Formats: sequence, C-alpha cells, structure tokens
Amino acid sequence: MKNSFKKSMVLLFIAMMGFTMINCPGKKSDDTALFLGLAALLNQPEYTVVMTGTLKTSGGLPIKDGKVTIADSSGILSSGQSALSDFTTCQTNSYVAAAGAGALDGEFVISFRLTSLTGTLTMSAVEAVGADNTTACSTVTNLASTAFTNSLGDGTLGVNIDLSNRTNVNAFPITAAGYSVTVKSVNVFVKGEYPIVSPTVGENVCDGRRLLGGPAIKTGSITGSETWSGGILLQGTVFVESGATITVTPGTAIFGQRGSSLFFKQGSKLVSNGTAADPICWSSAASLGSRFPGDWGGIVVIGTSGASRASNTEGTTPQGYGGAIGSDVENLNMSYNIVEFAGNEVAPGDELNNLSIYASKSVLSHVQVHRGLDDGVEAWGGSGTWSNLLATGGLDDDFDLDEAFTGTMTNLIGHKYPSSCGGSFSTDPHGFEMDGTDATSGAGSSCASGSLNRCTNPTITNVTLIGAGIAGGQGMRLREGFAGTINRAIVFGFADAAAVSTTTSGTYPAVSGTISNLAYENGKTTAITPTGSTTITVTPITSDGSTSNCGFGDSKPDYRTISSLSGTYVGGASTEWYRDWAVFRAR
Repeated sequence: MKNSFKKSMVLLFIAMMGFTMINCPGKKSDDTALFLGLAALLNQPEYTVVMTGTLKTSGGLPIKDGKVTIADSSGILSSGQSALSDFTTCQTNSYVAAAGAGALDGEFVISFRLTSLTGTLTMSAVEAVGADNTTACSTVTNLASTAFTNSLGDGTLGVNIDLSNRTNVNAFPITAAGYSVTVKSVNVFVKGEYPIVSPTVGENVCDGRRLLGGPAIKTGSITGSETWSGGILLQGTVFVESGATITVTPGTAIFGQRGSSLFFKQGSKLVSNGTAADPICWSSAASLGSRFPGDWGGIVVIGTSGASRASNTEGTTPQGYGGAIGSDVENLNMSYNIVEFAGNEVAPGDELNNLSIYASKSVLSHVQVHRGLDDGVEAWGGSGTWSNLLATGGLDDDFDLDEAFTGTMTNLIGHKYPSSCGGSFSTDPHGFEMDGTDATSGAGSSCASGSLNRCTNPTITNVTLIGAGIAGGQGMRLREGFAGTINRAIVFGFADAAAVSTTTSGTYPAVSGTISNLAYENGKTTAITPTGSTTITVTPITSDGSTSNCGFGDSKPDYRTISSLSGTYVGGASTEWYRDWAVFRAR
C-alpha cells in the first residue's frame, strides 16, 4: 500500500472527526507511526449526549425568549466544540404561567460530544432584549440572534454518566443562579455503537463504506465549474458563485462539518444525478451512530425564476432572491440523491432545511430528505417538476411550498419517526405546509394582485403522509394563497384534530385549492371538502419496517398502500420506487 494513500486515510479520519470506513491491510513499512496514530484516534472514547430541558426563571416560569449555552470547563468536550447553544421554544402566545405553560414553552435541545463519562461543563442563559414572558410567539420567532444579550446568570452542568442507565436525567445535575433548568430527557450514544442490520445501498454510500482515499475539502467560494466524485468534505459556508456548475457523479458522498452549508448563488447550477445502484449522499461528518438532525446546514439553491416577493434567504449569510421572473432557466437537477442530518439553527425559529430552493427552476426525481431539524424540502417561488420524493424522520414539515411556487409533484411520501429516535420536534411538525404570499409582503386579496402572481399553485398527485402522534402536527396545513390541486392523498397518524386545515390572514388571497380522493384518519376533520373521500382506522401502509427501532432493524418500510385502499387511494407508492437506494437508520 502506498505511503501517500496511508497518509490520505489518516487525514480523512482527522478531518471527519471519527468517520469510519473499511480498508484493506497492507505491508508494514516505516510509516507504522501513522497507523498507530490512526488506531489511537479510532479507539478514543466519545459519548454523544442529547439533552432536552426547559429553561425557567428562578421562580419557575418558562422562558420562551431564551438561549442556553454550554461550554467546557474541565476538558471533557471533544475537539471542535467550543460553545454549544440552542434557543428556547415558544408555544403559548400570551403570558405563560407555570401551571398553564405549553409542553414546549422554554424547551431547548443541545447535543454535545464528550471524551469522559464524568466532569463539569459551564451553562449560561440569556434572554432577548425587548421581549419577555408575555410576548407573542410570532414576535419571538422573528427576533434576530443578536437580540439575545440579556444575561440571566451562569451555572454548572455536572456529568456523571452510567452506561447501564443512559436515560438517567439525574446524571446531569444543574446548579444555576438567576435561572433554573428542568432536564426533561437525556440519551447517551457511544461512538462505535452502530447497530445497523442489513444496510441498504444508500446507507453504505452515506456511511462512507465505498470510499477510497481522503476527501476533497471545499471551503470559501467556488468560482469555476467543477465535477465532484469520491468523498467531499464541506467546511464552513461554501458559496458556488454565478457562472459555476457543480456536477456530482454517481456514488459520491459529501459530508458537512458542523455549521457548514452549501449555497448556490443566482446564476450557478447543481447537477447531481445518481442511480439506484450508486446514489449520491449529502450527510453529516459526525461519526457513525453520533449523527443527528441539525449537524450541518444543508443545500441552498437560489435561482432567477421569481417569487411573490423580493426577500432574503435564511442562514447566517442571507442572500437576496425573488421578485419578478428574470431568466427562467433550470438551476437544479437531482436524481437518486439523499440529503440527511441537516438544518442547523442559526437564530430562533430560523433553521436551514435539508434542501432549500429559492426562486428556482428545479427537476427532482428519486430524492430523499432524511432526519432534518427543520423542513425536508422547502421552496419559495419558482417552478418544479418533482417525482418520487421521500421525507423520513424530519422534525418539522416534510414538504413546504411558499410564495407562488408552481409545478407538478407526483409520488410523495412523508414519514415521521417517534420522538425516542432523538431530536426535538417543532411546535407544528406537519406533513404539508403550503401558502402563497405571507402577511408582510403587501399583497392584495386576489392571486393576481400587483405585478406578480401571489398564489402557490402546484398540481400534486399521489401522496402518503404518516405522522407519529407528535403534538401540533397536522397532515396538511394549507394557508393563505394556496390555490393548488391535490389528488389521491392518504393522511394518518398526526396528533392534531385536523387532517387538513386552512387559514387566511387579513386581506390576503384565501385558500382556493381543491382536494380529490382523500383517505384520512377516522375522527379527524378536513377544512376542504374533498371530491371523493374515505376514512381509515388502521395504518394505511404495508409496513413501517423497523421504525420503532429507529430504522436500525433488518425490516425496511414498505410504503405501498394496503389492499383496501389501493386504486383510487393509491398514495405515494404504487411500487417500491425507494427500495434499496434510500436510507432509514436514525443516526
């Protein structure tokens, strides 16, 4: 084995913080020290902790405009982690009393990696300037991250983990002055413990089992066209500038370090076409078994195909988009792609998605978005030709369309995982969330008000949306300016009383969309009267596989509709178009 290859292997492991691959043994040489260093790196213990807590005042009131940060004080955080934080959740719009708080008021979720089972971390808390316990949630979620500067005090987070009891909240005692924290749940995952059974082709690609050699590292700005293959490592926010096209070859695995994201500016293009035998994967650079929603930012694509308003993208470095259609050219083409563990939060209520598509002309076929912190796929304006899309294990909406998106969407599947698989769900984790113009853009009451179309008008055919009973979740939330058509849809397992809801604010365009051939859960309501409907009392898919085991078991989901619903209510899978190339393990 060549020395240069050995060195590239070591660099890969160092860069990807424990990402593992299988390699062949080679002849001994004078570079034995390299392998000893590699072995030491792989054998270094690491424990990932996912903690959910509630931030409260010293008097016990939930703080819904807060931010919690932990930092190292005894050298037990793994390298690459200086300060880790999360904004608290706002659920109750009015004054929050201790006894009347919603389950999610003041909630935060922090994931951190440790090199020791015992030690001490520092914990600090701040709240926003200009907001308090009486502030409406719509105001809190629109606060800039720079507003969170009012210190509540400092404290300590003790660590005393017993691996025989990995969900023991008492293993993390918190002492604080000026605020209090109730630890609601914890789960500890050990590096190297990755109990996957019978991995799919896609899981092997996403887990790096097909890679040879070190990754090509991408950082900063890319100004010229490139072809990506093998392994790619994203560091920080990577911009693809106007005029550049990134072409990704089948079987390529792209990994994002924590806080990284990939932005395609106006005038650039992404062409990422895999195959069922060689899918393309966009994943987290965290070690196997320690990957979680929000590890990295995801893919952001910005086109010139217009939207119902001119605005800025989400993210720490927002880019302009929207307004009138400029040059309506295709800037996104993906097939047999998996995008997973994305959506890191950059401000309260401001998370990137697995796949964010702004004012773009897009073609998506056989694309999976998996285990995202925010939405699976969200599109603002533009147009799309989408088919065979699978959203699994996400913590917010599966599919979200905004600001006059148009196009066709065929064969869509959304499947929530149980909360025991890790991560904190949003306050409203829907299957669909779709609207035209929001209440800040000055639109009139008709779709054609002003110089731009104001309504989102997709043609959606064959849909299966499966919830996990998470509070606040609806099958379809259709808001002002939705004028599309939905045909042959199945909605089941969402906690809210509404399978389909509609809302319209102020004088903005009312919901005018239609639904045909809807199968929905018995006892639920639908705000749009469908043309043809039936109610269901049992899970409408053939099998959810090993979802109760968070996708690690031998059984994989079979989303084909049960025989009693086949035909008119076919849902998103008349065939197993996702078989083998998709992924299902939760971390």
